[in-house]
Amino acid sequence: MIHTVCPNCEGSNTEAFFEIKQAPIFSVVTVKSEQEALRVPRKDIELAFCNHCGFIYNRRFDTDIDYFTSGYEDQQGFSKTFMNFATELCNELIAKYQLKGKTVLEIGCGKGDFINLLTNLSGGCGIGIDPAYEEGRQNNPNLRFHKEFYTQKHSHITAAMIACRHTWEHIHASLDFLRLIRKSLDNSPDTVVFFEVPQVTRILEIQAFWDIYYEHCSYFSAASAAHAFRKAGFEILDLRYVYGEQYLLIEAKPASKNSGKNSGNNSGKIFAIEEDLDEQKQRIDSFKREIKQLLGEWRQRLTALKSANKKVVVWGGGSKSVGFLTNFSDLNVIEHVVDINPNMTGHFIPGIGKQYRAPQFLKDYQPDAVIIMNGVYREEITQSLHAMGVFPEIYAL
Repeated sequence: MIHTVCPNCEGSNTEAFFEIKQAPIFSVVTVKSEQEALRVPRKDIELAFCNHCGFIYNRRFDTDIDYFTSGYEDQQGFSKTFMNFATELCNELIAKYQLKGKTVLEIGCGKGDFINLLTNLSGGCGIGIDPAYEEGRQNNPNLRFHKEFYTQKHSHITAAMIACRHTWEHIHASLDFLRLIRKSLDNSPDTVVFFEVPQVTRILEIQAFWDIYYEHCSYFSAASAAHAFRKAGFEILDLRYVYGEQYLLIEAKPASKNSGKNSGNNSGKIFAIEEDLDEQKQRIDSFKREIKQLLGEWRQRLTALKSANKKVVVWGGGSKSVGFLTNFSDLNVIEHVVDINPNMTGHFIPGIGKQYRAPQFLKDYQPDAVIIMNGVYREEITQSLHAMGVFPEIYAL
C-alpha cells in the first residue's frame, strides 16, 4: 500500500524523493539468535514530502504490523552525556511549568527512565503507558505503569503534564494521535503537553542516512510539527532544538475554543525555527543530489578498510546501527557492534545478524577503526576506549 495522503495535514499534494530497498522492519526489538535476526522481514522505505505542510514520511509504511508489543530495548541512560542532558531538561521543565509535587503522564515511556528521573527530581508522581514496558525496570513507589497502548480510555487520568518522547516518529497517523490527546484534555485546559522527536532538517542537511530506518515512519521538522499541533487544537508555548540540534522539543497546551486557535485553525505564534516550505524543498533537492555521493564515499572507505584487513567495529546499537549497516551489510567488513547498554549485550541486530558486544570486548579485540553512530558521544566514547588501552582510528557520524 502507498499512502498518498499526508497523515500530518490530510493534504494530497505529496511526492516521493528517496528510497531504501529492503530495510529490516525492526531496529530496536530484542532478538536472541542470529537466525531469528536474519529472519526479520524487510520492506522498502520510500520517503515522501508534503507540499502543503512540509511533513516527510514513509509512504510505504505497513500499518498492519505490530512493532512494539514483542518488546524493544532503547535505554540511553547508561551514558553520562545523555544523563546530563536528560537531567538538565527535566529540571528545566519542572521550573518552567511548576511541576514540583505534580503528576506527569508519559505516553510511550519505554522502560520508564525519563518518567522516573522527572518524578525523582520533582518529588511528584508519574504514570507511564507503553505496551513494551518491562516489570522490574523501575522500583520507584511513586510510579505506576500501564502495559498497553494509549487510547481514549486513559483520558480520565489527570496530570500537570503529558510527555511523549521519541514515540511520535513511530506513529504513522501523526495528526490523529495529536487529536486523541487533545480530546482527552477538553476539561484540562492547563495541562502542558511536551514532545521530543528527532528533527528531519538536520537529516536533510548532512544526509544522515543512518537516521532513516523503517520503524521511523514520520520525520518532523519544526514547521511540520507545529502545523500538526495547531491543526489538532493546541497552542504552542515553545519550539526549539536541543542535543546538537538532533532533537526537536514541542511544548504546548490546549488552545481555547474561542481563542481563534482551536482545531483546524493554524493561527498562533510562529517561531523562528519554523522553516519556510520553499527552503525545505531546496534542502530536499540538495539531499537527493548529495546522498548518493556520501553513500559512495562510505562504501569506498569501508571497502578500503576491508582490503587492508582492518578490524572495524560500530559503537552504538539500536536504530542508527541498523540504518547504517543496512546500506553496507553486503561488504561483510563490520563483524561487531558495541553498545554501553548491558540489556543489549548478547542480543542480535534485527535484519543484520551481528551480535551486540559490551565495550569491554574491545580491550582484547583491539579494533583498528571504530565508527561512532552518534557524534554527540564522541568525547565520552573516546575516553572509554583510551581507558581500556584501545587507540583506533575514529569516525563519528
